[in-house]
Amino acid sequence: MAPALACGQKRRWDLCYRHLVRLRQFAVIVAVLGSTSAAAADVTHVVARGHTLDAIAHRYHVTVKAIVDANHLRDPRHIRVGQSLVIPGVSAVAPIHSTTSAHGVVSYASRPRTPGVIHVKRIATAEEAVIRVGDRRGRIPPTALRTAEHVWRYPNGQTHPIDGRLLTLLGIVSNHFGSRRIDIISGFRPYSPTQYTAHSNHNVGHAVDFRVDGVPNEVVRDFCRTLHNVGVGYYPNSVFVHMDSRTSSAYWVDSSKPGEPPKYDSANPNVDEGTSDVADEMHVATPTTPTATPTDASTGTSQNTPPTTMGSDTTPANPVNH
Repeated sequence: MAPALACGQKRRWDLCYRHLVRLRQFAVIVAVLGSTSAAAADVTHVVARGHTLDAIAHRYHVTVKAIVDANHLRDPRHIRVGQSLVIPGVSAVAPIHSTTSAHGVVSYASRPRTPGVIHVKRIATAEEAVIRVGDRRGRIPPTALRTAEHVWRYPNGQTHPIDGRLLTLLGIVSNHFGSRRIDIISGFRPYSPTQYTAHSNHNVGHAVDFRVDGVPNEVVRDFCRTLHNVGVGYYPNSVFVHMDSRTSSAYWVDSSKPGEPPKYDSANPNVDEGTSDVADEMHVATPTTPTATPTDASTGTSQNTPPTTMGSDTTPANPVNH
């Protein structure tokens, strides 16, 4: 009896073991399918400074209500910086991304190498500057505003004070894209009767036409649209994205080419410029090669922008604030 009993027990243990293996395989399959489904259905968005639910919803092509419901938000008017929001029903790859990382996820966003510091280059003159957009108390240093005023100057040398909030917004863009260099195409422009809008934020130092080195303009455009109270203009047949500081957000697309009248995607009273308003600014100046000067070790500042030759403009750049 003993050998028969032992044999029966062995068969039962074999059956139990095979049953357990099947259960484990089934559990693994369910887990994989579940994770795949979640990856294809939801993404996580980390709230940055200036983001609003409306802008986030527009970025991912979902409704505000969908985000509110998915995150059980009690007050959709109040979201905090650093908060993670589940964005339901979209691809796991965010729509603004265009490059592939080692993990198969694509993104141009990265940790800033120099937080709160903007590295800019004025395309028309090839001069470069480094602008610190916030001190320890979060205020913009006067030297930063003076440097921006010089870099933003009109080709004939005319300048205008630059809005501090515009610099702050540009700092947010710089931080988001890992402190990549920002190329300034056009900054301050005095009013001209030939401009395509009667009132432009460029006329009062509240706007900039720019691009981020190595980042497609479509990606820059989509990120700028997540910021609060900004005007964003997209010019698919030109080389820049327009951003300005204003009291309520606006967006427009102008598909015209330089020298053509605007071809806006729709009638929009909030547009700030046409492509041809900035067409000459990339070609007016004779580029100069910046000359480095010794850095003051006690202050950490240097003058890295030489005098430029732009018509009558031969004023040396202001000290760059590191």
